[in-house]
Amino acid sequence: MKFKNIVFILAFIVIVPNSFSQTTKDEKVLAQIRTEGFLNTQAMTMLEELSDVYGQRLTGSREYFAAAQWISNKMKESGLQNVHFENYCDNCRGWSMKSFNVEMTSPNFMHINAYPLAMSKSSNGIVEGELVHIKSFRNMNAVRQQYGGKLQGKIILLGTEPRKMPLDEKVSNRYTEDDLDNMEDKLVPKTKQTPLPELFKGWETSDVYDKEFLEFVESEGALAVLKTRSILLGILHPDGTYYYQTGALKPLPYFTIMPEHFGRLARMIKLGTTLKIRLNLDVEFYNEQENNVNIVGELTGTDAKLKSETILIGAHFDSWHSGTGATDNGANSVVLVEALRILKAIGYKPKRTLKMGLWGGEEQAFLGSAAYAKQHFGGLLEKPNKASKRISVYLNLDNGAGAIRGLYLQKNELARPVFENIFSPIDNLSEGALTIENTLSTDHETFDHYNIPSFQFIQDGLAYHNVTHHTQLDVLEYIPEEDIMKNAVILAWTIYKLSENDSMVPRKVID
Repeated sequence: MKFKNIVFILAFIVIVPNSFSQTTKDEKVLAQIRTEGFLNTQAMTMLEELSDVYGQRLTGSREYFAAAQWISNKMKESGLQNVHFENYCDNCRGWSMKSFNVEMTSPNFMHINAYPLAMSKSSNGIVEGELVHIKSFRNMNAVRQQYGGKLQGKIILLGTEPRKMPLDEKVSNRYTEDDLDNMEDKLVPKTKQTPLPELFKGWETSDVYDKEFLEFVESEGALAVLKTRSILLGILHPDGTYYYQTGALKPLPYFTIMPEHFGRLARMIKLGTTLKIRLNLDVEFYNEQENNVNIVGELTGTDAKLKSETILIGAHFDSWHSGTGATDNGANSVVLVEALRILKAIGYKPKRTLKMGLWGGEEQAFLGSAAYAKQHFGGLLEKPNKASKRISVYLNLDNGAGAIRGLYLQKNELARPVFENIFSPIDNLSEGALTIENTLSTDHETFDHYNIPSFQFIQDGLAYHNVTHHTQLDVLEYIPEEDIMKNAVILAWTIYKLSENDSMVPRKVID
């Protein structure tokens, strides 16, 4: 061996250990998280079973509870501690489908692509009736005058002909750099938050907007109602009804149908054609309050001073009933479990307690997260208690299955430096865009009400808003595996950094 080669090898032996010794703790942990999250991932395996085997998870249903039992076992297998259920509703009834069919029988045959709305009651076996088009019920006095005594044995086509959707619209979208820059450039949020008690009060009315109409047409002897919603490519959007409480209205058979089929039916009626519709719906109602549970688990903190502080992460676990709840919100529920599994697998011992909650009833009115918050942090109209002040941060995932691109700061400018520090080392996984903007309509609003620093991640939309959200196409085929792995790694890293920080995440200054 040549002398210069020997010198090089000796130099390498001396230099390499020194370079490894200079690696920081954060760098080592990030490497471990990436290795476990990408090379040993269990995310898609879990999501496939949750989506395909357990399927839809409607609030109050047996299907929801079966899925809750399954994922609680996965949480235990992943090493989470204190995994348990917490009831969130004492009067949420269950509803399950057995069978249904809708078809036009005259003037010719057409199978109608349809799906029943939740909480509709069964038809009286197979029924058939003439189709009557009622375009609006905004003026119920006018509806009563026009249709009183004329709906016996009829089936209602409700609403105006859906607008024609552009055929060249792009189905799947990701944020561009310009999009993210524009979000970051905002100085003041344009989206206003309604205080939570007011929001809930408003939903009590808006969620039952069709109650008077449904009661009227049933009292007049109508057999069923068919409606639609303008959406792409023959998609069904049956995300109702909201009559989920025990003793609430059980609407007559109530279906959403494919926009293209609705359009044909409406045009035929306009031409003076008499249409006959045949249908059946077989469902079951039940009251099993044990089905109404949040699923909670944790990795208990180990630092003597900091373990009483909590990093809380959450996602809603319930879904609507026509798809399998893969993008809304099975993917993100699994990401939470996978992130904590990763931290447990690499042997990380958190300083602060890491707690996760999978909330039920989000689709109805944040039922699960609101019940959890009331139980642990005080009533909505009360001053937040001491326990709420020991929650360092609440992180929420509920915007489909797209990659995390940053974070909505929810008007909390004081938190910006914390998350800049978190996203900086993972800029090859996420741009880490931080926008002062509010985002609404998911469970982080519950915890924000208690002035807990609460944030929703910015996620690529993909086909979430125009294809899968509350539709029959909310299925596994719309889940990009790489995005799910990335999100679990990003979340695990974020949780680690927040646990290691010297102080909690700053709270907003309340006027």
